[in-house]
Amino acid sequence: MAVARNNLQASIERYPENDAAYYARGLAKKALGNHQGAIADYSKVIEINPKDAAAYYSRGLAKKALGDYQGAKEDLSTAKRLIPD
Repeated sequence: MAVARNNLQASIERYPENDAAYYARGLAKKALGNHQGAIADYSKVIEINPKDAAAYYSRGLAKKALGDYQGAKEDLSTAKRLIPD
């Protein structure tokens, strides 16, 4: 997992607007139990691409894991709104 994180970090440093790399790094952080770090990465994805439903969904789940139920509800609602019928 450390190699993957290092590769993602290198990609982010080289291409700082690569939202896919931030999202993948967020998933890796979440898998390791680093929900705060995952939220930071998902927030960066949303900053780059405000219509990324997956980032809102994943950030909502990470917030829920930390007990931020209001923040989770807001993010999950936004994700639902962004997903086409």
